[in-house]
Amino acid sequence: MNVTPVLLPGNMCDARLWTRPLREVMSGAVDADLTQDDSIADMATRTLAAVDGPLLLVGFSMGAIVAVEMWAQQRRRICGLVLLGYNAGADLFERAAHRPLQQAEVRSGGLERVLVEELKPNYLGAANRSDAALLELLRDMGLALGPDVFVRQSKALRLRRDRRPALAKMRLPVLYGCGIEDTLCPPNWHHDWAAATPGSRLVMLAGAGHMLPLEQPDATASMIDQWIHDNREALTP
Repeated sequence: MNVTPVLLPGNMCDARLWTRPLREVMSGAVDADLTQDDSIADMATRTLAAVDGPLLLVGFSMGAIVAVEMWAQQRRRICGLVLLGYNAGADLFERAAHRPLQQAEVRSGGLERVLVEELKPNYLGAANRSDAALLELLRDMGLALGPDVFVRQSKALRLRRDRRPALAKMRLPVLYGCGIEDTLCPPNWHHDWAAATPGSRLVMLAGAGHMLPLEQPDATASMIDQWIHDNREALTP
């Protein structure tokens, strides 16, 4: 398969999101930098410019949103899309309204509180909400990226385009993955995305909420590995 895999992380996540099982499946993968820009379109443009040739995009949450934008910008270069915990729509009204409040608090030194109390714990499946190591990793990733990245990514998410109309135009292999306990981008949304995307595959993972690459790393890697195997010819440029 002569194509470069690109890993696109979620909001306030870094390369630690992608565990060893997935990196073994995605040999030679490039980690996208989604920290520099305050729009989804600019994140996509930067990533496309950073990697040459045909691409297989693996995006989680915000990274999945960027992956679809990359496809929209340069369709001929994108051989396949793996969209984990994806939201094809624009920002929900209530989330968009709350983001400026979070941004103001983060600018005033409240990043850790927002990460620990408002964001990451609510993204986990029930059995994982008391996993101290996982909670610490989520906190550390967010703090390592810092308040400026939080504000840029929050703005990008708030102002993103509604890409639901584009799903029917995706004439390439597409895999949707969702945690059964995902309350941020719930299973019914993923059923809608898959139904609108011709020939796509949807896999639901038990024991995971929104953070499925970290909550179920082995299952996530196996799901992607099987999909690649089943679509190897189509994924070869």
